[in-house]
Amino acid sequence: MGKMNELSAAIDEMIACGNGLVKAAEALKAFYSSENGPAQEGKPAEPLKKENPEPTAEKSISKEDVRKLLVAKSNADGGAYKPAVKELVRKYSGTGQLSSIPAEKYAEVLAELEGIGNG
Repeated sequence: MGKMNELSAAIDEMIACGNGLVKAAEALKAFYSSENGPAQEGKPAEPLKKENPEPTAEKSISKEDVRKLLVAKSNADGGAYKPAVKELVRKYSGTGQLSSIPAEKYAEVLAELEGIGNG
């Protein structure tokens, strides 16, 4: 079930990125399709305002999700990856505790976690 949750989260993130690209393309089209071009009547163009900011990937990853994946990798293959997982947590926390890892680093931790045992 954990792999399905990871896949679902990855797909949701891809959809959010795609929606962001569509919004950016529409804004560029509207910006450059005006009669006067990018700078209207000598005025500098106003920056686009984001209507509904999309949640970032870091916000969608919870500490519990990271903890589950760390434990699963640590216990995989009879605990063969436990030292590597502990070192990964130390690298990002300094204290060796998940609670010390900033939430904005969760995506990086998970990216490195995927590499453990795969190379």
